[in-house]
Amino acid sequence: MAVVVSAAPVTGQRIEIVTFVPSQIMCAETPMPGTGVVMSLPVVVNRYGPAIQSAPALVLRYDFVIDADGRTRTIRRTATASTPGYYVNTSDIAPSLAVSRFPAGDPRSKCSITYTGLTVPIDAAPLQVLYELASRPETEGTVGTVYDRLRPVGSDCRRGPGQYRRLNLPAFEKIARPPGAASWVFLAYDVDRAGKPNTVRVLGSSGNQALDRAGASALSNNRYEPGIGFTGCTYHFNGAEPSERTAPELPADAPRDNGEQPGCVVDPTSISALLDGSAYPSAFARRRIKGVAVVGYDTAPWGAIGNVRILASEPDEAFGEAARSVLSSARVSESATGRRGCIRRIRFELSPVGVARQLPYRPVMHR
Repeated sequence: MAVVVSAAPVTGQRIEIVTFVPSQIMCAETPMPGTGVVMSLPVVVNRYGPAIQSAPALVLRYDFVIDADGRTRTIRRTATASTPGYYVNTSDIAPSLAVSRFPAGDPRSKCSITYTGLTVPIDAAPLQVLYELASRPETEGTVGTVYDRLRPVGSDCRRGPGQYRRLNLPAFEKIARPPGAASWVFLAYDVDRAGKPNTVRVLGSSGNQALDRAGASALSNNRYEPGIGFTGCTYHFNGAEPSERTAPELPADAPRDNGEQPGCVVDPTSISALLDGSAYPSAFARRRIKGVAVVGYDTAPWGAIGNVRILASEPDEAFGEAARSVLSSARVSESATGRRGCIRRIRFELSPVGVARQLPYRPVMHR
């Protein structure tokens, strides 16, 4: 999900870092503690135009409920309170709220949270934020500029130390990593003429000392092609635990599935985006969050599907929107009269950890 508004006249490029700060957590006008709120990932913003010192901050509000287990669900984004006047990627805010936890045994409704985007030029951004950005598997924006800021003084290793002769990784499975918590380390090192790393040092870290030690050890045992030697090379390891977050159970009064009844059966070839997983909301797939949606629709005698509506979507509206988008162009078999009131429950399932990266999720399953 993103915010796009008209930009100012182009006069130059500005690269900035936006950090989303949660605040004003309320449930039925009662303040709630924010200790269990997971921070949304900071983003790199590229914008063109004059330096606008008085641009308003991006302010977003989300509504949600807290279930008996302390999980957030029924997340819905409300109207944007203000925008800075340029594109900002906000796609991780809802997923980060979905993995947040509140005290168990105290279910709440009518909850809301406000996020304010704090923007700083990349030259003034805290190094810890930049180390985290550079250590993530996926970072949108001008990542090379982030690395330029983090490169050690006097570095002659801009393009890396050359071809690997031996590459090592930490034994991530032996390192304790709290589910959902950040776990990364950003390292600097030199390489001698024989291709052996030395002077390995930690520049930035999430604070997981076991990963810091394992990362430095693995990097020290790498070998590169012999050559002129290099100083100030950088490398990182990201070992965040890819634990899955199961989809919340649907309410007991959620509409039942009748999609196998005559006139409602959807042609599977017309919903390939659901069945091959390409419709899975990517921001939730990155945090390995499962979802479920209930979608209603009507069918016409000539096989068209219409009046597609979201009846339920958990833990966020993105799953219902994905299902509705695909079903809106789907088809059923032709019939004499068509049918009204068809309902499908659609579960979004993830591929097991270790499956190739280009297949982060397996087909959406129907129930």
